[in-house]
Amino acid sequence: MRLEGKVALVTGGGRGIGQAIALRFAAEGARVAIVGPHAETLADTVAKGSGIEPIIGDMTKKNDVDATIGAVMRNLGRLDVLVNNAGGTDPKPFEEKTAADWMRSYELNVVSAFLCAQAAAPHMLAAKGGTIINIASVRGLEHCGREPIMDYSAAKAAMVSFTMTLAKQLAPHIRVNAVGPGHTKTDIWKKLTSGVKDKMLEGTYLKRFAEPEDIANAVLFFASDEAGFITGQHLVVDGGFQLKAG
Repeated sequence: MRLEGKVALVTGGGRGIGQAIALRFAAEGARVAIVGPHAETLADTVAKGSGIEPIIGDMTKKNDVDATIGAVMRNLGRLDVLVNNAGGTDPKPFEEKTAADWMRSYELNVVSAFLCAQAAAPHMLAAKGGTIINIASVRGLEHCGREPIMDYSAAKAAMVSFTMTLAKQLAPHIRVNAVGPGHTKTDIWKKLTSGVKDKMLEGTYLKRFAEPEDIANAVLFFASDEAGFITGQHLVVDGGFQLKAG
């Protein structure tokens, strides 16, 4: 019960990694709110957990973000942990990518985290405590970007930089860290061809793909008091994929 008495908000909590984080937090004693644009996916998480509150919202829109944080404070009374998990990618060949594709990727993966952190921070600062965990990616590391998702890779690199700078901004009362998943069994992973999956597995030294629960374990660590003296860090959970040459 490492999060007993805490209140957490998980963006993109309706499926995949976000769902695993929300369920793990609830099992560890937290009161959890999840937010996403689709009621049906949120309902799936609610059905699998205990006491999880769903909120419909698009975290790339400031009005939705403000409404979400307001609902958490109104219904749960406080906010101790924010997990910026919402994001997405749209693989396309380099020559087919557009400026709009790049801007959308940045909006989904970085601007959403900025808006949520900006809205949550005043409440955490008033309470003189809190933690923000951003979900980055192994693809954000300098030699691990993948060509068809170079916009996503660049956005996740920006997320790492944002995490480190935000940690300076919000210290000493709010800790800010990032978790960088490797290749994880999510809906995006399921859509990849067997050839792409084989290459990913070949470069992963532990020779398996991550389960969403593997990522949730790392996020739980940062959310807990066990990480009370850690801020501005990026913990990569990738089975050793980052060790490959390129």
